[in-house]
Amino acid sequence: MPLFRTSVIENPVDASRRLADFDLTVDQMLAVRDSARAASDDASPLMPQNAPGTLAYIYGVGALRSQVLDGEWVIDRTLGVEAVINHRLGIRIGYQNVDRSCDPNFPPMPRSEKGSGSARLCRLPLFDFYGVVLESDTDRLPGDDVKDPHSDQIVTYFVMVGEDGSVELSCPVIANKKYAEFVERIFIDRPDDGLDVRMDPETGPIDDFDVPVILKERAA
Repeated sequence: MPLFRTSVIENPVDASRRLADFDLTVDQMLAVRDSARAASDDASPLMPQNAPGTLAYIYGVGALRSQVLDGEWVIDRTLGVEAVINHRLGIRIGYQNVDRSCDPNFPPMPRSEKGSGSARLCRLPLFDFYGVVLESDTDRLPGDDVKDPHSDQIVTYFVMVGEDGSVELSCPVIANKKYAEFVERIFIDRPDDGLDVRMDPETGPIDDFDVPVILKERAA
C-alpha cells in the first residue's frame, strides 16, 4: 500500500523561517487567530447556534486579507472559496475553523464540512511535486467538470484555528468533505507552548535556509 508522507514543522524557529518562504510572519498569523477568536467569543447567546463559528470565519478571512494583501498577495475567490493568492509564489491561503491545531498525533478536523469548491482546490494533482504517486490518470481528475483554473501552478494552504486558540498553516488534501491527508503542517502557536514564537531581528529568518521537517508516514 502506498504511503503518504506529511511534512510537520513543529519548532517555532523553523516555523518562522518556513513562513518567511511565503513572505509571511508569525505575528501575521497570530493576528488572524486573535481576530477570529475574539469574534467567536463576542457571539451572544441570543444569536443563532452557529454564530461563534460563522463570526470566527468572517473575521478570520477579513483579518487574513488585512494582514497579507500587499500587491503580490491579492484576494481570491476561486470556486467560491474566500482566500488570498500569490501567483509569484504559487500559494493560495484560506481560513478554516478546526477542533484543535498543532497536535502532532491528531490532525485538525474542520468544524464544518468542506464544500466541493474547497475540495477541487485541494486535490492530489496539486501536489505532484511532493512525490505523491497515483495509480492511474483517473485518480488525478476531480470528481466533476469544474476545475481550479490555477491547479497546475497553485498550492492551497489554510490558516487553521482551533477552539483552544491553537493555530497552524497547513496544506490539506480534501476528500469527501474531510481532510483526507496533509502535505505539510506548520505549527505556529498552541496554548501549552512554553516558548515565545516571536523572533528577535538578530535571530530571525534568514535566506536560503533549509528547514528540517519531521516526515510522518500514513497509509494512503
